[in-house]
Amino acid sequence: MDPVPLANAEWTEIGKLLTSMWCLVGFVVLLAANMLAGHIFIPSLVASEHVPSSMQKARPIFYGFAVLALGGAMFELYQVIDLSDVIQRFWDDPWI
Repeated sequence: MDPVPLANAEWTEIGKLLTSMWCLVGFVVLLAANMLAGHIFIPSLVASEHVPSSMQKARPIFYGFAVLALGGAMFELYQVIDLSDVIQRFWDDPWI
């Protein structure tokens, strides 16, 4: 590892990388929450009659948001992989 301080361009790319990683985490949480609501919570609440059976019509909306969140997560994962080359500039072994 070279003890040269990082330039402003590298700090900017590291900031973009961290932002993309946090957005990826957010999209995955959003995906999981929508899948839980659409696939587990609504059918369970309808079966126990805590909500009316007309709530079953809302399930495709939750699935749609889950698909959109999956698309966002895939895009952010691509961004993270693309931006991760900044680490190679100052750290020789990224697997540590």
